[in-house]
Amino acid sequence: MTDTVILKEPWTASCALLVFPGGADMGYCRSLNGEGNRIIERYVRRGGAYLGFCAGGYYGSSRCEFEVGNRVLEVIGSRELEFFPGICRGCAFKGFVYHSEAGAKAVELKVAKEAFKTGVVPETFRSYYNGGGVFVDAGKFVDKGVEILATYSDPLDCEGGEDPAAIVYRKVGDGNVLLTGTHPE
Repeated sequence: MTDTVILKEPWTASCALLVFPGGADMGYCRSLNGEGNRIIERYVRRGGAYLGFCAGGYYGSSRCEFEVGNRVLEVIGSRELEFFPGICRGCAFKGFVYHSEAGAKAVELKVAKEAFKTGVVPETFRSYYNGGGVFVDAGKFVDKGVEILATYSDPLDCEGGEDPAAIVYRKVGDGNVLLTGTHPE
């Protein structure tokens, strides 16, 4: 789906899941700030679903803080969707290079088993990581409906605050939002 489709087509009636992939979230901001984000938010609040991988996770947060202090890579700013009501900060782990696998790795995630009501859930699993963020102070947003689904097992290379999360879920209106700093897809 392109920005033109989001802005001009009647996609919301038939879309089961709106997915924002990794890459860089500034392109999303340039194309969708304003009307596009209002359409996305309305879609979710009315029962739609949003899945944000890596850049899509940064984009779905209230604030993006990416590589603060790095003159080449730094991106800092508010985000309009605010599905996660806090900061997504990264890189969670050092080594990221755009258009490269130089900083990629399989990170171990600890599953918050209590968040899953049924089925067999592993204690940990590995997921592809390349430049993703951490959802800062995620535990402080429980009163706003944020559920931590997984945390990073390894120590972070950026400040994650209290209860930093790798994957979060939140009910937004009648819809569902899943944001992840990794690429489990």
